[in-house]
Amino acid sequence: MTFLVAALVAIAAAPNITGTWNMGLQGGHVIPTALVLKQDGTSLTGTIVLPTQDPNKQIEVALSGEIADGVFKLTGTVENAKEAATLTIDGKILEDGTLEGQVDLPGHAHLPWTAERLKNRKP
Repeated sequence: MTFLVAALVAIAAAPNITGTWNMGLQGGHVIPTALVLKQDGTSLTGTIVLPTQDPNKQIEVALSGEIADGVFKLTGTVENAKEAATLTIDGKILEDGTLEGQVDLPGHAHLPWTAERLKNRKP
């Protein structure tokens, strides 16, 4: 019985990362982008908005994956590019509640990133 209670407390204490995140891709400079996540248990879905060569155009990529023990992996297909490619985002929740990880777009980029939750504006 004690094990069950401990497991339920651990599940209840696990942070939920549902929300909008200000993500900074670390290239030659910080590339700001939006990361929107929805967590349902260990299932994780969302979108990332990627910049393109055209400063007036961005690509939104649907993501899906899983989270466990504060570590997650998301994948999505970049379909609006010249060639469809699979994007992989590996990440973890840090003690201060921020996120960090790596974005991998094979043949194009392998970038570290950090993110903090978008804060609600006060009226």
